[in-house]
Amino acid sequence: MVCPGVEVGSVIVSETSFGELGGSLGALTEQQSDLEAAVESGQLWMEAGVAERAAARCEQAAGELDDWLADTDELVQRRKFGANEDGEAAAARYATAGQEYVQVIADARKVFQRMADTYRAAGRTTAQADEAGQQSFGGGES
Repeated sequence: MVCPGVEVGSVIVSETSFGELGGSLGALTEQQSDLEAAVESGQLWMEAGVAERAAARCEQAAGELDDWLADTDELVQRRKFGANEDGEAAAARYATAGQEYVQVIADARKVFQRMADTYRAAGRTTAQADEAGQQSFGGGES
């Protein structure tokens, strides 16, 4: 289970509300989309080994988030805070907060996996360009 102040990758979970964390995740998702677009347009190439190490680190972070998600069943359950209006309202707030937490962590996990896929694509682009160059130069020698 995630505790405030715990670090996953380069992201530190603080006592910030999950809504605010979700907003930060939106910015990270946008950066990921820009990275993906740069790879697809051929503007970003990475040496295959570097790309694989970056992808492996992203998958490690996604795996850590999977571990967190495995322990979230109790967070989304509605708890008893009393059989009155205030108790019901508190139970609803806690259940909603748990659901928001699970959604933010699941979304972050998807971003890390997309980043891994993007880094690997950047590495393949470089490898393919190297192969094409070798064939072009090697094909002229006979």
